[in-house]
Amino acid sequence: REIQDWLTESARLIAKSGRTVEWLTPLGLPVIQPYHRIRRTSLKSTMQHLSLQVTHDVSMKPDTVKQKNAFPPNFIHSLDSTHMMLTVLHCCRAGLTFASVHDCFWTHAITVDTMNKICREQFVALHNQPVLQNLSKFMVQKYSPDLPPHPKSKKFMEFQRMLELFSKVPQTGEFHLEKVKESTYFFS
Repeated sequence: REIQDWLTESARLIAKSGRTVEWLTPLGLPVIQPYHRIRRTSLKSTMQHLSLQVTHDVSMKPDTVKQKNAFPPNFIHSLDSTHMMLTVLHCCRAGLTFASVHDCFWTHAITVDTMNKICREQFVALHNQPVLQNLSKFMVQKYSPDLPPHPKSKKFMEFQRMLELFSKVPQTGEFHLEKVKESTYFFS
């Protein structure tokens, strides 16, 4: 729960600062959450009156609630997609036929055991990386140039609090990742 709270509070502070939440996956793919405040526009004519809602207008301020609520699951989804991509690449290198939809992976019956082994190995390799530490470094680098120039201003204090939060990376659990390689039901 501590990691989820850290991600949520980080996103809240980023959105409050006027920026959208962004990060890089472990493969280096950029992710930008597109959630901005809704802009309402009215179109009037002699025949009718239309009321429009523009939801992804980047000129509008970020929607803080959507940014903070979406960051934890979106970050996890980006790790899941990274795991899938690593599995695909290694299956391809091993000469396996591979297909997937979301988190369902398929291969021919004769190569299921090999795919399962590759899938577990790539999961362990991915999660042995300092994922949260890398995210922390990225966020500090991404958002620290926006630090307001006046050290006594409220905005400066909020940015300082945000950067301090980014640096306080939560501890991960005690689970031994290598056990995944021996798990019967890791993937089916």
